[in-house]
Amino acid sequence: MVVELNAYYDFEHGKEPARVTSEEQLAAILEEVRRTRKAALVELLPADNPAAATLDVGFCEDRGVVWYSGPDHESCYSHNPDANATGEAKPVLYYYMTSDTEYPASAEIPAADVITAAREYMRTGGRRPTAIAWYEAD
Repeated sequence: MVVELNAYYDFEHGKEPARVTSEEQLAAILEEVRRTRKAALVELLPADNPAAATLDVGFCEDRGVVWYSGPDHESCYSHNPDANATGEAKPVLYYYMTSDTEYPASAEIPAADVITAAREYMRTGGRRPTAIAWYEAD
């Protein structure tokens, strides 16, 4: 069940979010953010039920992060099992508007996988995507 999403990534979206009505439109918005911004986050919420679940996606060139919180899973990050093998990598910063947010270094995955996860979130009505690996936050 595809749901329309509200996307927040610019200051004017506080009053009027970008309304996303198709997976193609979502992918185009996310690709535009990826190409034109550095370490930027986009918050996605089901338009008709914003309290249902949140998916934050971030992009930094060819990689990105995903964070999900919803009724089925509280606070989990995308997980790259090949990253941070030594366990000593510093957290990475992504920015929602001008507010910085730390993510575990192992949360960075290929940007294409971030877009795939966002499309699945939209296609499944706001459920946690299964296309990527996850790490449950403490």
